Amino acid sequence: MEIVHLNIWALLILLGAAHGFFLALVLGSRKENQPANWIFALLLLSVALHLAEYTISISGLIFQFPHFMFSTYPLLFVIGPLFYLYVLAYLGGNIGWNWRTLRHFIPAFFLLLLLLPFYVKSGADKAAFFLAVSENGFRNAPPEQFILMLFQALQMLAYLYASYRLIGRKQLSLAHLSANGNILKVQWLRRATLVFLAFTVFFALATTVLILTGHYRIEIDYMVLLSLAGLTYVAGYVALAQPALFHQPIRLSRATRVLSDAAAGGLKETLVRYMETQEPFLDEGLKLDDVAAAISTPAHHISEVLSNELHTNFFDFVNGYRVEKAKALLRSPETREAKILAIAFDAGFGNKSTFNRVFKKFTGLTPGQYRQAWK
Repeated sequence: MEIVHLNIWALLILLGAAHGFFLALVLGSRKENQPANWIFALLLLSVALHLAEYTISISGLIFQFPHFMFSTYPLLFVIGPLFYLYVLAYLGGNIGWNWRTLRHFIPAFFLLLLLLPFYVKSGADKAAFFLAVSENGFRNAPPEQFILMLFQALQMLAYLYASYRLIGRKQLSLAHLSANGNILKVQWLRRATLVFLAFTVFFALATTVLILTGHYRIEIDYMVLLSLAGLTYVAGYVALAQPALFHQPIRLSRATRVLSDAAAGGLKETLVRYMETQEPFLDEGLKLDDVAAAISTPAHHISEVLSNELHTNFFDFVNGYRVEKAKALLRSPETREAKILAIAFDAGFGNKSTFNRVFKKFTGLTPGQYRQAWK
């Protein structure tokens, strides 16, 4: 067999791997914004290792280092989970090495177990296998490989969707952050998710084409891997152009504590009970002072509880109840056919545009889409 030499495509992929290694080292060694930077560094390291293995395989170096073959395939199934955990950490969530975190890596561990019989083979056997599958331009590649690629793409899509939904749910906390730095961080997170999503969709489509046609084309591999390498270049550019994005995670500013823990907890229960039983949010003109007067509590104490205990502000707190009321009305058989504007008014909103905007921020759907889902 003619050994495949390093061409311009493979060289660019190798440079992407080198860039990923370097960026992972830089981010992993920074003391700011931990553990978000550590998770992002692990993500970059996983990508870089796979790019490096791919380059070793197509360059012919795999015959000198046969034990590298398929060595990074389990890492393909940690990319999606690591991105999701990065989003969670970046938004200020607590990441611990417990079962709740480790369960995201079960598919990667399962694939590792499946590949163990291959990993323990001799170097000569692995080289012979590579020779067999690479004949005729790698057209003898086993179909299981493409199925595995499709599962990886679907897993990444699922985690990217979960990441985007997580950002949406966090809007309850982020909506009142007016600092430019926090706004910039939210925009970066959304854009990063969308860029990664675009790559994953392309990857899924390319893999689907390979499966449907039954003909492996190495050019498609080049395009997919080069696109993945391109993501490392983009991450490096952002790290240089906007270093503040990697300094601190998004955190909610906390109000100065005046109340004791017991008093704050009691006021929280009183506030929630008042909202649920009296439903003052149905008044579109409801103000913080109105609630304070109704439960005989200073307004600044309510603000403290909303910020420190419920991690929100007054307007999002009230709108959350309005959205839940609207959801109930949209599901109810008695009001299922009512006009959206009527639902908005009945839930305490003053106009349809505000209702649509707030409802979508809380649920990810328009009121019409939510109603249709329940029909």
